Amino acid sequence: MRRFGLISDTHGHLHPDVFSLFEGVEAIWHAGDVVGEHLLDELEVIAPTLAVQGNCDMQSPRLPLLREIDAPFGRMILTHSHAVTDGVGPPSRLARHFSRQSPGLILFGHTHKQYCERHDGALVVNPGAAGKPRFQDQSSVAVLSWNESAGELLVEHKPLTWRKATR
Repeated sequence: MRRFGLISDTHGHLHPDVFSLFEGVEAIWHAGDVVGEHLLDELEVIAPTLAVQGNCDMQSPRLPLLREIDAPFGRMILTHSHAVTDGVGPPSRLARHFSRQSPGLILFGHTHKQYCERHDGALVVNPGAAGKPRFQDQSSVAVLSWNESAGELLVEHKPLTWRKATR
């Protein structure tokens, strides 16, 4: 079983539990709104990390708007999705938009909401927002498992609990 870390919308804050949740993954894919490239350096300590630019990120060579990745399980699209959907519309719209690339996985961010559904042959996944909660949503990341022998992709969302600072 091969494992990969999926993360998005850190907004400048990397939860300490990410290090244990992503232990043993062979790569980490960040779907934008990193808000501080130093977080990518921290994630690189765990595993090789690729990211894309979100609507809150500055332009950077490390953060293209889109990545097409030849992953062990097939073609993957990594996007924040804001440039494709303007932040509106169902995730199935992403699958239609990228259908020519025939991806097996589309990883997106921006909505801060966990999502995992199959559309037009692609597994469309949002790991949720890993940063401090902004919209009453539970912070989370996800772990993608690839079972080569069964040809199966499995996604498990992992909650992150931020503790309030005490004075």
